[in-house]
Amino acid sequence: MARTIKGKMITKFDKFKASWEKDSGDPEQTIFHYLIALTNIERNEKTAQAMMTILVHKDRTLEDLMSPSGLKLGRGQRYYFFHTKEHPNVPRSYLGGTPGNNYEINDKDLKMTLLRVTPMKRRRGPPKVKVWIKSAGKDSPTPTQLARNRYGQWKIIECSSIITGVRPSKEEEEDF
Repeated sequence: MARTIKGKMITKFDKFKASWEKDSGDPEQTIFHYLIALTNIERNEKTAQAMMTILVHKDRTLEDLMSPSGLKLGRGQRYYFFHTKEHPNVPRSYLGGTPGNNYEINDKDLKMTLLRVTPMKRRRGPPKVKVWIKSAGKDSPTPTQLARNRYGQWKIIECSSIITGVRPSKEEEEDF
């Protein structure tokens, strides 16, 4: 069932929020936007963090009156933020970057490979899904879990596998 989700880089918070809200009924779009937010860490950390806060469960955020979203990342999500800051090739590996092209991405042609979406069986509570995506820098698919809120928006509830490492780029491999 592999298919490609395509889009462009968004660097402004208001445009990002509007784009996600338009597509928030699709769990794969929430993941795609999350990867865009992670990639924005290199450009503007404050904006990237605000972007991330609207995509994750409320319990993973804290109030911040200075943030464009009114929120800041909670402890767990802050770890993902700082890990990504130290390893920027990780989110790029899901959006078109490969070890062979030194994880360069085309901001006008981002591509995320969606492998599978599986509903999770629940007796009660909000609908949940597990989504697998492909990284060009990893051998195994990456699972992510999302839940749908009462507004029909899919929010990330578990995404730790996204930030696991990737193979070194060709440039890094040959730099010794």
